[in-house]
Parts: sequence; C-alpha cells; structure tokens
Amino acid sequence: MFSVQKQYKTGVYRTSDPISNFRCRLTIRKIHSLIDVPVLEGLDQSVVDAVSAENGTNETRIICWQEKIFSHYEKDYYRIRENCKTDHHKKYYHMLKSESHIPQLLFTYVDEDNYYPEDQDNRNRMQQQQQQSLGTPTKTQSMYLMADLGHEVLLFSIIWCPDEGILTVFPDFNHMTTNPFYHEMRETNLHMYHYALERLVAVKSVLPVPPKPFILIGTSQAIRSQPVDRKERFEMPKQLHRNLLFLMELVCASDFKYDGIHVRYRYELPADVKMVNKDSELSGSTHASRQFHGCWHFAHCHELLLNLPDTQEFQQCLEVYFEAISIDDWCRERYLGHSHLSIPLRHQMYETTINFVQLTSTGALADRMETYLVGNRRQVDLASFYGKARATILNRYANETMSSGKLQIRFQMLRQHQPRIINDGYFKTTRKTKNITLKELIKSYSTARERLEEFVDLNY
Repeated sequence: MFSVQKQYKTGVYRTSDPISNFRCRLTIRKIHSLIDVPVLEGLDQSVVDAVSAENGTNETRIICWQEKIFSHYEKDYYRIRENCKTDHHKKYYHMLKSESHIPQLLFTYVDEDNYYPEDQDNRNRMQQQQQQSLGTPTKTQSMYLMADLGHEVLLFSIIWCPDEGILTVFPDFNHMTTNPFYHEMRETNLHMYHYALERLVAVKSVLPVPPKPFILIGTSQAIRSQPVDRKERFEMPKQLHRNLLFLMELVCASDFKYDGIHVRYRYELPADVKMVNKDSELSGSTHASRQFHGCWHFAHCHELLLNLPDTQEFQQCLEVYFEAISIDDWCRERYLGHSHLSIPLRHQMYETTINFVQLTSTGALADRMETYLVGNRRQVDLASFYGKARATILNRYANETMSSGKLQIRFQMLRQHQPRIINDGYFKTTRKTKNITLKELIKSYSTARERLEEFVDLNY
C-alpha cells in the first residue's frame, strides 16, 4: 500500500552568513499501527510490543549546526571508559558524565563521527548533486539527522561547503502539515512514521539605548523629556519687531512655446525689512524641465526669514519678479516672458497662477523669426516695467507685449512675535519696563484708575 516512495529533491542554498547561525526544527510523528500481524510466540508478547512502541513516538527537536545528540546505543557505549580510545570519544565520555542526556527517537551524527550512510542510493544522489553545484569542493562538513526506530534510520543529510558558502540538504526542507515525508517499519505490526525538517530564522532586534532616558508621567502615559528653555528652542525677534518666514514653491508651468524651460526669480524687500540670515539669497532659479503632458513640472522651493517692524501701520509688500527662459541643445537662449507678484507681509497661505507677458518690440513676425533662429535673450528692467522703481511716471511707450505662458505657485507666510506685555500680570514687571510702549502705558494707567475709583472716592 505504501511501498512506492516519493521522489525526494535536494535543496541547495547559497548563504554568506556563518554556518554557526544555522538552526532547524526536526519533527517525527508515529501513525498508529495500520495492520496487526499475527505472532506465533503468543498474544501477550505482541501486546507488550504494541504498548512499548506507542510510548515516546512523537518528538520535536531544535538542532543547531554540529550539535551532538546521543542515541541509546551511543549513550551505553560511551559511558564505558574502556571503549573511549580517541580524543573524540573521550570528549563524549566527559559530556555524558557531566551532563544529563536522555536519548529518545532522534539523534545526530556530526562531522567528527565519520559516519557514512548505508543508503548508497541517497549517498550517490548527494555526491552527484554536489559535483554539479559545487564542482567537487575541497573540504566539506557533514551532519546527519537520524531516528532510532528499532534500528538506525537516516532522515536527512546536510553538507556544508565553506569555500563556496553552499548548504546542501537531502531531502529538502518540508513541513509537517503540508508535505511530510514518511517511513515504513514492518515489525510485529506495520507502523508509519511522518517526519519533517523546517528552517528557523532567528531575528534579534537590538534597540539602541537613548542617551537621556524618557520618563513616563501621569495616567495618560505621555512621554516627556526634560524641559528646554524657550530661548534655546528658537531665536526670538528683537523688541518691537517680528520675524516672518516666507515659503514659496514653483509648482509647474504651461502654455509656453518652447521646451527646456527654467524660471528665474528675484525678490525686492521693503525699506524697513531685513533678512535675519545674512547669507540668504534674494534670487534663484529652477532646474530645466522637459514638457510632460502639456506641463513643465518644477516643484522648486525657496524660503526667506525676514525681520520687520511690529506696528499696525506696516502694510508693505514683498515684490517677486519672474522670468522664463528656454535653452535648447544648441545653447540658444530664448526669452519667453516675465511676470510679477506683490505679496502682502502678513500671515497667509495661498495658491495662484500668474500670467507671463513677452516683449515684442521688433514686431510679432520678426520677433518670432529671431527667437527661432538665434534666440532673443533680453535684459529687462522689471522693476521699472511694473512701476516699482519709485518713478513718478510709468512709461511703457513703444513696448509691444503678448501673452506667453502661465506659472502655478503656492506660498505661505508665518509670523513670529513677542508675547503681549500686559496680560493680567502674567509677565514680570522687569520685562514690562523694557518693551512697553507709550500707548500701552496710557491704556494701563486708565484701566488702573477705573479700578481704583470703584473702591475709593476720589476728589479732583
């Protein structure tokens, strides 16, 4: 019924990890007697054999590389000192003497045991597979996983080639619940054993120890670190001034006639506005972009940290000038137009699309021919063109323009200021005297006098 064995496959694995990390799980399980065979010596002996065979027939072991597990025969043999002639046998003698070893079904033969399997067919398959995959390696290490089922039964053969880093397993790894291997034992009864070899991957997560451990406080289990002074977190603006962080992103462009576009931009600050970081740039440029689905994508970001007076009357704007330029493979630089955006210096978040205009002072036809043939890079005074040069008259005489394209941008402004001085006596009086204004002083005096009149009858 079960005489036809399945064709086993050999597993060949290449690894760079040390072989000492190899671990596997070997499981063997007995299926109860299938057929009762009559025994001539009597029924009592068959019953005793059946009872003894059912004890200790399910076993699982986790085995490391070159881990020695003794069988019943080896334990009885190596416990006698006269049998241990070599250093290797003496090592086993001391192991059995110092440690407790309880043999069961599973045991192993390691490389030092010089064991050679009696199953020549399996051995020939292993050698053939090694010659094909390893090319007759010079040195190998072997390990054999065995079972004591009345006599020695070879379950798995494992060979390691350290020079090539190749591990050969015959039969290949399997799983007990999906594709177990089986072995028949015909004694007084017909027994069936299922066995499997599974790989184990040990993952050890080592968490770094923080230099300053956190402390859990309260029932909410909130993690709090040590308090840090406000001045150490970020720099506060000076008295009667505010800091303003300006973030701008050039998203994409559209409707231009030439490819290979990049956009240059330049800021102009109001008179009373200064940059906090002296190394900040007031001009910049995007990368060159190729057209994709009718758009030129940039996703270019720029930021400025500005310092401005903290007054209600300050209503000035940040002037931003844009210029679109195309450079082709022949290094012809083409002027594609310019634009302007005036942004009020207040906290806001906005997204818009601005239109570009192009100067065509030589006429539309001549300008297009010049642009196509040699390029038409031009220097334009954008501040004068948009009337931001503080001139009394805006003169655009003899300037012919046309629409050339669009640019999508988004920007955000964040303002940082000193906290209010008069806030129900929250701040110290020493700080009040440093940055209180005359208007706030008169207001606080009037408030104090009104409170005093409620309790005292003042005579003027």
